[in-house]
Amino acid sequence: MSLSIQLIRREDFESRCLYALVGAGAMAMVAGVARQVLRVPVDPGYFALMAAAVTAVKPKLTENALVRAAAVLLPVLPYVLGLPSDWRHAVAGAITAGLLAWRGNGRDSLGTPLQVALCAGAAAVTTALGLYVQDVLNARFLPAWGYFPLLVDYAVVALFWSIGTLPANLAMDLDAVATRGMRLESTLTGEVRGLVARALTLYRQSQDEARKLARGAGLEKLQAVLGKLARDAFTLAESHTELEAQLAAASQGSVDSQVQELKKRAQDAQDGVARRQLERAAASLGEELNHLDALSRRQERLFAQLHAQVALLERARVCFIGARTASPLDGGGDARVQALADKLSALDLESSGAEGAPQAARAPALRS
Repeated sequence: MSLSIQLIRREDFESRCLYALVGAGAMAMVAGVARQVLRVPVDPGYFALMAAAVTAVKPKLTENALVRAAAVLLPVLPYVLGLPSDWRHAVAGAITAGLLAWRGNGRDSLGTPLQVALCAGAAAVTTALGLYVQDVLNARFLPAWGYFPLLVDYAVVALFWSIGTLPANLAMDLDAVATRGMRLESTLTGEVRGLVARALTLYRQSQDEARKLARGAGLEKLQAVLGKLARDAFTLAESHTELEAQLAAASQGSVDSQVQELKKRAQDAQDGVARRQLERAAASLGEELNHLDALSRRQERLFAQLHAQVALLERARVCFIGARTASPLDGGGDARVQALADKLSALDLESSGAEGAPQAARAPALRS
């Protein structure tokens, strides 16, 4: 297997960078007042990182105050511990980025340990790089006094730190099917998202059971069947979502009300030509209404198929557990592995036979 990496929820990353810049800019203004009026120097470092993190994190509503308080307090640790100057800024950046990836990534689920670790490491490097760039700008291009150089200093640190949080929006897996499932799950809402998350969990559990059950060619056969089951589930979810978006864009109730209004106008029309034109318009919209009704039924069938596909993955997992518990297969059990793979393939064909292959279940485009 090759490593598969996909960017998920790109808009979250982009808005995070923007919010980090806004927070750092506000803190720069506070630092400017403190330096110009109170004669208290407030250098970028902790304050820029803290302001960027507080504005950039997107925790759950129930954890909002706690996560933002942690973004203020936890980065203080390397400064309190007296680490060298270069290290403490990098460690503070790593702490805030790790917190963001774990609890403030803007998703309902927590960040994975790999995402947290990569975020912390990347932010440590980019924070140090940002501070270096800030020093170069101060030495060569920016004046020594005023609000503008402070604004640039804080913005540079915040920008580089926010770039280091990119791993929070990466789906990484050695299995391309699992990566596709993670990417798809991050784009969905409602019950369909729950079904995709369940399918992804069952796929991973079934893969673990298959590795305990067989080796070599037998394992590859089982993994291929499981991959097809999971891909079919993800394809059904994508098709359902496409249909849902199309139906939302063309409101069935709105079209129906237009048809009724045109029919009423046709009945009230005194001129024969005008009446026929209104009747033709009503008939045309009536055909579109029938088309929308067909799409709505198609959406229901896809949703039912998705439920059936997830149930099939559940059945596959139970089959693997039962086969391993009853009589673990060794290298001489290739026939039984083949029989199990054929059984799952037959169940998949039986499940999708009535509607055709899920790959062909793409939503038809709305007619103009």
